[in-house]
Amino acid sequence: MEVLVVYLKSHYWNLPLIMKIKSFLSLLTLLLAVLFLAGCAKAVKNLTPSEFPENPSNIYTLSVEIREKKDLGVVKDSLRPKVVIDGESRLMSRSTLGDNIWDYEYKMPSGRRNAVYYFDIEYEVYGSKSARTKSITLPKDGLLKFTLVNRYAVTLDAKRGPVGSKIGLIGRGFNPSDQVFVGGQLTNSEYFSPNALSFFVPSLPAGNPYNVSIQGESGEIIVGSFRVDSAQMQVLPSNVNVVSGGRATLIFSIPNEAPASGLPVEITTNIPDSVVLPEVTIPAGSNSVSVPLEGGAPGIGVLYVETPGYSALEVPISVSQ
Repeated sequence: MEVLVVYLKSHYWNLPLIMKIKSFLSLLTLLLAVLFLAGCAKAVKNLTPSEFPENPSNIYTLSVEIREKKDLGVVKDSLRPKVVIDGESRLMSRSTLGDNIWDYEYKMPSGRRNAVYYFDIEYEVYGSKSARTKSITLPKDGLLKFTLVNRYAVTLDAKRGPVGSKIGLIGRGFNPSDQVFVGGQLTNSEYFSPNALSFFVPSLPAGNPYNVSIQGESGEIIVGSFRVDSAQMQVLPSNVNVVSGGRATLIFSIPNEAPASGLPVEITTNIPDSVVLPEVTIPAGSNSVSVPLEGGAPGIGVLYVETPGYSALEVPISVSQ
């Protein structure tokens, strides 16, 4: 705007009327083109990922989003986006994903695992006599790059489940030595093929999401998030009656096998002088465990049972003389 003011003060008012009109239109066109360039730079966005999972066709889609500025002197439908790869300019076409998105299907040469590129976007602006061609590049300086990867996880076959659930993993480039971690905790996993793994949900507190990753000799793969849901543990008998100095047996069972590290079962009571409580763990691969209890001083109370990933239990207990 300062340029326009200086121009008006020094030249414009001294010109004949027809020259004023022509001069004003030329300056206005220039300003509109500058505004388009400033606005268009913000409206152009690269949608091409930096990594592509390798595919058998060896064809990869490069995409750019261009939001046209209809009111800045740009000729309608004049956009001609191109992507320049290895120095060769290739015309892009409108994507089926939206009018503002342009695609180019690039076939990677055999033996190549990456490519460098940039976008060259041509357009026309109205001039005093005819439209003029302009262009912008993305990025303004430097080049963009994408790389092919042949080791990745596509999906979990379930996004949530209880402790002990068997969850499948689909991807590419898996190895027999790969280990699966959930929330940083090593799981009991099984290798089936370079495209399939499975793991058993480890003993983790329910109600929370945990990151899942695969670690091996070929590096780490971040898979996604898995939510541990609460499961129900069963206990028999539902009430305990034991004499002082005598013994009783509790049996805890779970719907799925215990994870590789076993499943700890924490038992506490509000009458600690009346019952002797052992440390309890459901062994790895097992669905149940038998727990011997020894009666102490007479009393009536409750056994509180807590296990990571399972609903808490309360078992009434009576110790008689």
